Amino acid sequence: KLTTEHRPGTAMALWRSAIQACLISTVFFCTSRRTFVGIPKQQPRRVSLALKAEGSGRPVVAVLGANGRTGAMVVEALAKMAQPRALTRSGQWKPPQDSTIKPDDVEVGQADVTDFGSLAAALTGVSAVVFAAAYSRGKTQPQDVDNAGLVNCAKVVLEKGIERLIVVSSASVTRPYAPVGILLNTIGSGVLNEKLKGENKVKEMFEGSESTYTIVRPGGLTMDPAVGFAELQFNQGDTYVGNVPRADVAEICAIAATDPLNSGAGRTFEMFKARTRQPLLPWYRGKTRYIVGNVPDGSAMLARLRPDKEVYDIPGALPISLDDFTLGWARK
Repeated sequence: KLTTEHRPGTAMALWRSAIQACLISTVFFCTSRRTFVGIPKQQPRRVSLALKAEGSGRPVVAVLGANGRTGAMVVEALAKMAQPRALTRSGQWKPPQDSTIKPDDVEVGQADVTDFGSLAAALTGVSAVVFAAAYSRGKTQPQDVDNAGLVNCAKVVLEKGIERLIVVSSASVTRPYAPVGILLNTIGSGVLNEKLKGENKVKEMFEGSESTYTIVRPGGLTMDPAVGFAELQFNQGDTYVGNVPRADVAEICAIAATDPLNSGAGRTFEMFKARTRQPLLPWYRGKTRYIVGNVPDGSAMLARLRPDKEVYDIPGALPISLDDFTLGWARK
């Protein structure tokens, strides 16, 4: 009886079979586990294809500050893609001038962002919240609305498991030393400082939560007709400012609240008309990796933004950072 030692051809065939089996097993193991031989395990992107919906079958999105000029436009923009719930301090709401929206298409309710109880009642059953409230000169204070009011809203969102919070903030909140920041803080009782405190608290509260935030920082708001996303630019890092129609701000808020992929989750950005863009300080002028523009679709623009944790290499208050110096000698 011959063995493989006496039959070289048979031995080679067995070796080839063994090697092929080993290779197949390795490939299968790598592709199924993605943790072998240095291949990182792929993390699934968090998406939501089905927001909570009421009897109409459309997701319900609440708008706080719905009687404001921007808030009212957000309600109108939402009516095309969701069931808007207009929330005001008085409990009354009327469409913007020349609006084609039907009053029956909008739920109307009462909520005061300084009153936690009213917020908890008004936000029951919603999928997302757009915080478009702002202090009213002579009636309220920025710390009560733009800061504490936003924090109250964030608490309700987290307690009720509401999926998304969209915040309308302002450009230059992190640049109080820039001319625009000095002006707005002076005439607005420190409003930018309070907005930034509210933003930071929201980010802290939402860390590790299933709920997500999107913070929109528009430039100078105008009542001009919407120009469309192809004419707009988004930026991250708070280095540029420009004018932007309220109607365009309202549109991106509505998209962020209803986008099936939730592309704006965990992102903070400024927005303005591209042709009006100016640096907040002269040394901010130049190329930046954080500008998104020349994109005709709002969802696609949101998707091109970077998560806030990936926005870090941005200039400071001075033309030269102190980190550029060691023992008095400039680094090359």
